[in-house]
Amino acid sequence: MFGTAWGAVDDLISDARYHVLRPAGPGSCTVVVRETSLLMIGNGEAYAVGRTGLALGQSGSWTVDDGYRPVDAGTYALDWGRDGGLLRIRGTSTDPVLRGGSADIDCGW
Repeated sequence: MFGTAWGAVDDLISDARYHVLRPAGPGSCTVVVRETSLLMIGNGEAYAVGRTGLALGQSGSWTVDDGYRPVDAGTYALDWGRDGGLLRIRGTSTDPVLRGGSADIDCGW
């Protein structure tokens, strides 16, 4: 219960935004992204979600300067292959990606 409450408080403090990316990949694999912004740093996490609606773990994460939200701004690319996908995050010249920048989306549950 404490974990759920802390997660909700963290979402409020960091103004978390969630995105379901389209198109879905093989076997209806879907990418869900959580982006946050606190002070001068933006963070993001990507999760592969199957038909059950469950994500079994984080696929990747990134940090961006100045609280920029690349997925919210549309500066990303999602490419699917036979067994999974690759999410590439792009910053801007004034809001570069500081850490991370890509996530391997593994749909092989």
